[in-house]
Amino acid sequence: MCDIIWCKKELAGKPCDTINYLDPYFFWNWEGTINCAECGTVYYIHMIQGFMYRGPEERIGATPDTSPIYADRPYQGYSNYRPGVKERTRPFQCTPRKELLGVADMVKFSIRGRPVRGWRPQPPSAGLAGSRGFNWDIEKLSPEVWEEYQKKLAAGEVKDW
Repeated sequence: MCDIIWCKKELAGKPCDTINYLDPYFFWNWEGTINCAECGTVYYIHMIQGFMYRGPEERIGATPDTSPIYADRPYQGYSNYRPGVKERTRPFQCTPRKELLGVADMVKFSIRGRPVRGWRPQPPSAGLAGSRGFNWDIEKLSPEVWEEYQKKLAAGEVKDW
């Protein structure tokens, strides 16, 4: 859910009719000015806990602090401004933290040392999405995981509840 500023400014005898979307993460507790993506009209808003506390109030001659992330014009066939259009919308900066970049871990064994089916590659005989129900013959399907499991059993690393 996000808040919007529906610009109704008159331009050449017609209303602007642009809906500027304010993403809640950036504008959660925010006070400042924002521009309309179509006509550039600057509005002052003050948001507290994601709700519009004051505004939108038009500020003539002010420079905007930021831009909306997305804007569209529903009465003009849904023409829109995607994130990152210069002077109209700001870029969508939602990159994951550096710890989250990389390759997912392949889990072969549960925390108690029992084999699980979350590793790849699954053999083609595994059926739809590797589902085998309760019949799962690990010795036949994956001999290398079976050998590793036998070593864990011998070392006493496999635990019961």
